This record gives sequence, C-alpha cells and structure tokens, in this order.
Amino acid sequence: MDTNDRTLGRRQFLSITAGLGVTAAAGHCIAATDSASTQESFSFAVIADPHCAEKSRPESESLGDGVQKLLRCFEVLRRLPASERPDFALLAGDIHPDALAPHLDSIDVPIHAVAGNHEGSAESRGLLRSLFPEDFQGDGKERDYYSFVHKGVRFIGLCDAGMGGEHVGQFSSELIRPFGQCEWFEQELAMPEARKVVFAHIPPALDGGDRNMFMARNDSRWFVELVEKSPPDLLFFGHLHHATEAYQIGAAQAFNVRSCCWNFQNAPVGFMLAQVSEDGVQTREIITGEVNA
Repeated sequence: MDTNDRTLGRRQFLSITAGLGVTAAAGHCIAATDSASTQESFSFAVIADPHCAEKSRPESESLGDGVQKLLRCFEVLRRLPASERPDFALLAGDIHPDALAPHLDSIDVPIHAVAGNHEGSAESRGLLRSLFPEDFQGDGKERDYYSFVHKGVRFIGLCDAGMGGEHVGQFSSELIRPFGQCEWFEQELAMPEARKVVFAHIPPALDGGDRNMFMARNDSRWFVELVEKSPPDLLFFGHLHHATEAYQIGAAQAFNVRSCCWNFQNAPVGFMLAQVSEDGVQTREIITGEVNA
C-alpha cells in the first residue's frame, strides 16, 4: 500500500511545523469493518516515556530536558491542520508526575495517562492519580486502570507496572488498585463497541518466555491468549526505548512506541498519531528530534 495515502506530504508537513525540526514517518492502516461504517472521524496521539524529570542528554542537548521534549510534542500537535489535531493524547507511562505537574496548565490537549515503572512508589502513583482524577478515581474509587468511550471507540488503559519500579510487567500488585484487573480487562474486551484501543506501559513477551523489560511469563501468556481470542483494533505500549516496532497479536495491530525523551542506539525521539474514520484507523509516527551519533 502506498504510504502517501496515509501521511501528509513531506513538504506540507514541514511547512506546518517550520522551526520545530520534525518529520513524519510512514504509518499503518487498519481497514474498517462493516460494524464501524458510521464512525465519526477523529485523531488521537500516543506519547511514550516522557521521563519529565530527566535533564538534557549530551547527545541531544539541543532538544532540552524531559519536560521540554514532551512540550515539544504538544507544540507539534498544536501546529497540525485542524483536521489532524488530536482530541486527546495517551501517555504510555514513565511520566514523572512531579515534574509534569507544574506544566499541565500549558498543555491544551486533554491527556489520558497510565502508570509506568517510574511511577512505582505509593507517592508517585498517588500523585499521578491526583493529576488525572477523572480517569483514576472514577465512581469515587481510587483505581489505576480504566476505560472511556470516545466517539464510539472504547479506550482501555491498563496498569502493568507494580511496586518498586520493576521493569517486568504484572497485572496484580499491592500498588495496583483495585485487585481484579484481569477479570475487568476480559469484560472490557467483551463490551459492544465495534472498535477498541488498548494502551499500557510494558509490552507482552510474544514467545511467553521469562524476559526482562516485558510482562512476566504467565502475564504475557494470559494476555496474548486473551487478545488473540478477543482482539481489539490497536494496542500501544512504551517502556522499551527503541525505534517503534509494529507487530501483530492475532488479528490485533500492536506497537511498541519509541520514547519522546530518549532511545537506545541513538534512535530519534517522537510519538504516534492515529486517525480514526469510516475507512479504518491510520497511524503514523512524527519524529520530533534527531540524536547526534
């Protein structure tokens, strides 16, 4: 499929974002199903691992610190054509809520966040909940996973980061409230909306093995089996700090999204933009900064 059908032309995009030094990368397209033929069009962004409290790095000093790199993402979104601007952004963990809090008022795009391993203490998790109370304290109860429906699409935010900042993911922990997330997720995937989008911090190990930086062995096996049985349209994860990886879990399209702060092997920083329409869901990456080798 010609990627020109899925992305802005390079000249057009660069003229919109002049002075920001950003580029658009090729994306993916998920075809519409008959049941989604009346879908109202909208866009949303997926931003992973902002690490807001981190200082600037020598290899990317010109891009600033973690907060500046995150704010750069929202500045890029602000300069997109009106038809492209997202209704909201998903933050896929490792946010550093103490560093983000003073800047929230300057961000004019609604945010839905999930916790990462950097939100692995009771203090940081509590602060994250307080920054986004409509999601994390729904029904008057404190919670770390939630869902919402936007223009007929169900968005499911999972919490697979437990106590202590461990890099291996899990769905049950003394820090994850309330207990029963697995049963809840099964129910969410059975909800009637034709389209569903899942976002979390730590991705599954597709081979079901014991691996660092992925969901734990049994969590991965349960998760993959469930998604294959009841596939959402899209899944987004962060955590790995690599160039974005696209892959399938059964019929579902999944992405391990690059960090907007720093990535291994000097991979550029950026985020993803998804456009939902009657024709399906189109995704593409937007690179917000190159790193010196």
